[in-house]
Amino acid sequence: MEQVLYELPEGWEWHKLAEAVEKTENLNPLKDTNKLWTYIDISSVDRNRFTITEPKEILGKDAPSRAKKQIQLNDVIFATTRPNLKNIALVRDEYKSPVASTGFCVLRANEKVLPAYLFYFVTTDFVQRQIEPYVGGASYPAITDGNLKKALIPIPSIDEQKRIVEKLDALITRIDTAIEHLQESITLADSLYTSELASVFSLGQDKSPLKELNEVAEVARGKSKHRPRNDKLLFGGEYPFIQTGDVRNAQKYITTFSATYNEKGLQQSKLWPKGTICLTIAANIGDVAILGMDACFPDSVVGISSLELETDYLYYFLTTLQQQLDSKANAAAQKNINLKILSEIKIPVPTIDEQKNIVKQIKEIDRLAVKLKAEISEKITKMQQLKASILDSAFKGEL
Repeated sequence: MEQVLYELPEGWEWHKLAEAVEKTENLNPLKDTNKLWTYIDISSVDRNRFTITEPKEILGKDAPSRAKKQIQLNDVIFATTRPNLKNIALVRDEYKSPVASTGFCVLRANEKVLPAYLFYFVTTDFVQRQIEPYVGGASYPAITDGNLKKALIPIPSIDEQKRIVEKLDALITRIDTAIEHLQESITLADSLYTSELASVFSLGQDKSPLKELNEVAEVARGKSKHRPRNDKLLFGGEYPFIQTGDVRNAQKYITTFSATYNEKGLQQSKLWPKGTICLTIAANIGDVAILGMDACFPDSVVGISSLELETDYLYYFLTTLQQQLDSKANAAAQKNINLKILSEIKIPVPTIDEQKNIVKQIKEIDRLAVKLKAEISEKITKMQQLKASILDSAFKGEL
C-alpha cells in the first residue's frame, strides 16, 4: 500500500485518503423518537450512476440500529460491505436530517481536495485494487473504514482538480446517458419478446380448447414443514434446496443453488424430479424455471408437471402470467398467490404436434431477442470500459 503505483506529474503528491478527509460523527435517531429523518441505506444508491435515488423518510422511533452515520451535502458515501459492487455516491442534495447506514464509510473532503474530485477518485478500479488485500469475509466481504482510508490518492492543486472535475462531469455524463439509452433498448427488447409470446398464446386461445391448469397438469406447493425453516440441522447434505431467488436468477433451467438439505431436511420436505417446472408464488411472484436436477423447495414455490403438455410449451405459457398473477396477489405484508388462483388459470391445449410447432416458433423469437440483447450488452460493456479508461487517465494527469 505504501508504494507509489505510478509516477505523478510535477506538482502532484500522494496522500492517504485519511489525510484528505475530515473526521465525521455518529448519531442516534432513536433518541429523537418523533423527529423525521432521511435515511440512506445501501439500497438507496444506484451503483450504475453513483447517485442517491431512493432515500427513505423515517421517524426516529422507527430507525434501524444501523442508522447512525451523520452525513451532509458534498459527503462521499462508500459502502464497505461488498465494496467491489461500488455502492458509492456523492451527496448532491440537502436532505432533512440525513442519516446513513453504518454500512457506509463517510468521506468528507478537507481543504486538500474537492468533494467531486474525491468522489470520482473512489469510484476507480485503482482504489479497488488498493483495498482488495484488506477485504475480509468469504460470505459477507467487507472492509473497515480505517483500512479504506489507507488507500493512496494522487492530489494536484485545487485549480487542477477543478479542471479535471469539469472534464469528467462532461465526459462521464455523456457516457452515462449513452449507457442509459442502451439499457432502455434492452428493456424494449424484453417487452417486445413478452408481447410476441403473449400474442402466440392469444392466437392459441382461438384455435385450441381452453382448460384449467389443474385439468392438464399436476400443480402442488413445495414442502418445508420444520420450524424454524432456517434450522441449521436441516442443511448441509446432498439434496439441492431451491428458493425463490434461485428461480428468479435462473436462465430457463435451474442449474445452481445456494443451499442443500441433508437427510433430516429431506424427511420434512419432498424431492421433486428433474424437469419439474418451478413457479414462485410469494415474494417475487410469477418467476418460472425448470429444475435441472432433482431438488426440494419450500411452499413459496409451486411444482408443475404434465403428461398432456410439452414441458417447453407449458414453461413458455407460464412465463406470460407474471403480470396477471401479480395483480391477483393479495396485499398482505408479503404478496402471495394461493394455489386455487393458479390452478384455475386457463391454458390453450392444442395437439402435441401443434405444441411442438408453437415451441419452435417461440424459440426463434427467443433466439432473436437474445442475440439483440447480447449486441446491446456488448456496447454497454465497451462504454463502461471507456468510462474506466477516462477515470484512469484523469488521475494520472493525462486528461
